[in-house]
Amino acid sequence: MVTFSIIIPIYNGSHYLEKCIDSIRRQSCQDYEVIIVDDGSCDGSGQLALLISEQDARFHCYQIAHSGAGAARNAGVSHAAGEYILFLDADDYWMDYRLLETLKSMISHHQTDVFMFQMVKVTETGVILKRYQKPRFIHDNVVLNLKDVYLDLVSDGQALASSCNKCIRRSLLQRYSIVFQEDVMAEDIDWVIRLFSYVRTICLLNIDAYAYTQHKTESRSSSSDAPNDLVSMIAHWSRLLSWGKIPHARAVAGLAAFEYGICMGNNHRLSSEKRKVMMDHSYLLKYGLDKKTKLIYRFYHVFGYSITCTFIRIYLFLRRLW
Repeated sequence: MVTFSIIIPIYNGSHYLEKCIDSIRRQSCQDYEVIIVDDGSCDGSGQLALLISEQDARFHCYQIAHSGAGAARNAGVSHAAGEYILFLDADDYWMDYRLLETLKSMISHHQTDVFMFQMVKVTETGVILKRYQKPRFIHDNVVLNLKDVYLDLVSDGQALASSCNKCIRRSLLQRYSIVFQEDVMAEDIDWVIRLFSYVRTICLLNIDAYAYTQHKTESRSSSSDAPNDLVSMIAHWSRLLSWGKIPHARAVAGLAAFEYGICMGNNHRLSSEKRKVMMDHSYLLKYGLDKKTKLIYRFYHVFGYSITCTFIRIYLFLRRLW
């Protein structure tokens, strides 16, 4: 059995795939398989993925009808044979060519549920966008109980960065049937919360390993459906919190509060139905753990909902320009 199964969903990303694949091939550790799932592309991505798989036996290509990244990742996991799973989006790449080597060394000493490393935002030309950098993990290179650090991760805005900055024991995903929601835009966020409901141990690594590409043009995640799906996700987890049936409730409430603030900045893109849902869940802001959500909560109490939404929208716009 290989140590790592690397899942790559691709949809019309042929221009980026080779750079992504090259960052895997250049890894100092070669104990992996790569599963590329073509999500109904129409730009030749599927043919390119098939060619890669024909040239290298470690690479496998599967095709599905266009159903979104969640469905593609689920399909990839269903074909995986590795002890641990990593996700890599086709338009991103790994910056650290010793990532797998480091992870394998840690696995040999610590059979933990999840390893979590740093994600860095870069431009399409590879320039690091320092304004998006997360703080370093307080605890580095040591296995911890998730319950002991979950609140710290939420406070620092680290927990929900992505599914792509985590290396997960495959048996954990299988045992608890942890899958991505399909045909929605907030699949990463929902998946991580589900994952952390069952994770017992985690190892945090201060490695700037994952390069997340900030595109100039709009992506699928920036479509009009994205904020509406996120509101639905927030309402779902808020409902579960009210029932008192989920672990790590304080941390999950903090995550819901953070995402609520993001939705406020996208209020102009919400349907009338979702705007009403937002108004009904404004209480979530009081559970904020990170600095930005706490500031939004104070601003909201002084200026009200509409002005706060406008303030966040302007902030998010200017942040992309700096």
